[in-house]
Amino acid sequence: MRKSWGFLAVVLALSGCRKDATEGSEGGGGARETVARLEGGEAGEDAASGPYTVTKAKLDAYVGYQRKMLEVYGSLMRGLQDMGPLMDAGTPQALEKARSGLKLIERKAQAEADARQAAGLSTDEVNRIAEVVTAVISQRQMGRTLQYEEELKKLEALQSRMPEEQQKELAPQVESMRRQVETFQKLPEARREFGDANVDVVLTRETDLTKNYQDMLKAFAGVRR
Repeated sequence: MRKSWGFLAVVLALSGCRKDATEGSEGGGGARETVARLEGGEAGEDAASGPYTVTKAKLDAYVGYQRKMLEVYGSLMRGLQDMGPLMDAGTPQALEKARSGLKLIERKAQAEADARQAAGLSTDEVNRIAEVVTAVISQRQMGRTLQYEEELKKLEALQSRMPEEQQKELAPQVESMRRQVETFQKLPEARREFGDANVDVVLTRETDLTKNYQDMLKAFAGVRR
């Protein structure tokens, strides 16, 4: 089910950069890495493996990092959006605008590194926390979007008004809906993959993380604030 929220996974993962901005090669390597991260590139081969524990302190730092990156990504996307008409024109001004766009991306890479440093998080920590956050928030958001809880209440109310025989016929559908609601509430898949402790600590900041997710969608949609 999480596959249907692939875009959400990309958006939340964008808050975790894939390589340190200072590791780019000369001649625009940092800019190329930034573009790869914007497209949801994979983590580097040197990323740590094995279980990762998300502490309350690390999660709080990550939420602050996300908010800072929202400002950075919002500015970047607006700048790139403004380049569109000029690039289509194919004029000398368009070429100059393209150069400005590359500089904008390079500044974003530095801002990303600065935000990580200010939060006291390593590149790997940002990526590992983002992975857990994505799994949890995507499922919770899907449950709200599909409004299964509201639909279950309506279905149960309808069932209660039916004759006994019809109630029995509707029972499997009601039970199936209950299981769906329970899945979005208890997050069994995320708990199996990341452990109860990690899921529970992420849920302590669910409101903030959901807001960050929604704001990131707006930033990538080019919504002006």
